[in-house]
Amino acid sequence: MDHEPLPLVAMLIGLVGGLALFLHGMTMMSGAMRAMAGSRLNDIMARLARNRFGALLTGMGITSIVQSSTVTTLIAIGFVSAGVLTLAQALAVIMGAAVGSAVTTQIIAFDVSNLSYVLTAVGFGLSMWKAKRIASLAGTVIMGLGVLFIGLGLMSDFMAPLRSYPPFLELMANMTNPLLGILMGAVFTAVVNSSTATLGVIIALGSQGLMPLEAGIALVFGANIGTTVTAVIAAIGQPRSALHAAVGLVAYKVLMVLIWLPLMGPLEAIARAVSRSAEGLALTEQLAFEVPRQVANVHLIVNLSTMLLLLPFTNQMAALIVRVFGEEPKATDADALAPELNTLLFDVPALAVDAARREVHHLGERVAEQFEAVIPAILEERHAAFDAVQANERLIDAHHAEIVGFVERLLQPQMPRDLCRTAIDLVEAADYLESIADLIDKEMIPLCRRHAERGTPIGAQAREHLRALAAAIGGELRRALQAVAEADPSLARGVLDAKPQLRSLERAAVHFQIEPQLSDDEARMLPTAFERELAESLRRIYSLIRRCVRAGTDLQRRGVGEREAV
Repeated sequence: MDHEPLPLVAMLIGLVGGLALFLHGMTMMSGAMRAMAGSRLNDIMARLARNRFGALLTGMGITSIVQSSTVTTLIAIGFVSAGVLTLAQALAVIMGAAVGSAVTTQIIAFDVSNLSYVLTAVGFGLSMWKAKRIASLAGTVIMGLGVLFIGLGLMSDFMAPLRSYPPFLELMANMTNPLLGILMGAVFTAVVNSSTATLGVIIALGSQGLMPLEAGIALVFGANIGTTVTAVIAAIGQPRSALHAAVGLVAYKVLMVLIWLPLMGPLEAIARAVSRSAEGLALTEQLAFEVPRQVANVHLIVNLSTMLLLLPFTNQMAALIVRVFGEEPKATDADALAPELNTLLFDVPALAVDAARREVHHLGERVAEQFEAVIPAILEERHAAFDAVQANERLIDAHHAEIVGFVERLLQPQMPRDLCRTAIDLVEAADYLESIADLIDKEMIPLCRRHAERGTPIGAQAREHLRALAAAIGGELRRALQAVAEADPSLARGVLDAKPQLRSLERAAVHFQIEPQLSDDEARMLPTAFERELAESLRRIYSLIRRCVRAGTDLQRRGVGEREAV
């Protein structure tokens, strides 16, 4: 039987172009909403430590912000590999992300083609209002929504010729085989790397009356499975805990399909019951009116019900996955240098910057441990302990390099200016911490060894004064690390305000005896050159601590302490 040929080239161009606009609109919305959320994303993620319900809500919230369940899932995998989340918490986040993506599908199922150009124009106008950052970003979100609907409309319009093309209609009729629909949905989603894009195409076909609900349900199942591909690929080369999270995602999506596949009939009936109907229209017009909303409702019903069913069993699922795939091998010092720094977090720069902040704190802990180990070794002349201190310094150098490399890869021109500035400041704070370790390794320890060869002892009185000075500096180092970890300016000011006290202790260490003690044959009027140089090294360490705490909090950008002598 002869059929009027289809304008295949024009249809393909329209489909690809519409899909590109659809994805670009989502990207615009996602980028603007991330920028609007900013550091508040860190507060959202902090709720993960509470319980599975907090993790569930967090998955929903992050997906609503970044407009991508895949991105949320990748963040969860990154946090599991860094040890920030347990596997059970990550599974709850994944479930929340699935529900969040269903909300996005509800939005795109609305027929607002008549408003798409208005949304784009209004959003563009607001986005040009650069003096008001939030208004400008909100405009970008609105413009992205308009572009998304324009792309959806283009896909729908260019596929309209299929309404009268019998071979395609026959293919759709044969899509009652759910396995074929699942396969097609999974492959298409894996290729375009977005289950929302797949659902957009399904809705576009449905809006032309080309998609029966049975086929739409099968494609929804396939989209849920296909969206796992990106996460599985991302887990390659990551710690085994990341593999556990990726397996958990795949297991959850497969269970979702296995639960609902035998219940497609009841699911179809439920979707029809809760969706609007258009009885009395021709079949094609009826499908065009009903199917887009029905498909969106199916997606929501499937994801929400599966989440409610499996959420109570996240701990058991996590335990089973770990049992099957094995425990995470215990990391060596080299492997555990910077576990927080996972490139999966680059999709949400605010979270990546927060991870860098945590690693700067971990680096500082290494430096503090080195300082607290070397001072007793110097004052008690236990030179054998220096080898371990210097070995730790090599780890500090490697740890510092990991932080710098991570931030270098993170910084991109499209990142918000405040996040770029914070990331750069954190690298500067890490530089100062690494300089403290270098000062200990390359100046203090060689100084001690040189004077030991000359037979220059440390006097008892000098030893006590130097011990008190070192203890005070060590306390300020710990307080500075807490200030950097919490980005707390008040704690940072406390470190800066300790300067007079530290100066007083330094003077006591180098001018400890103006009047000789005549009853003590070994009394000295002045400290030795070794004692004076050691006190000077301690003063320089405090100077580096001050610079670190100013860089690691917002005091540097406020100009606090810039003109003070350090």
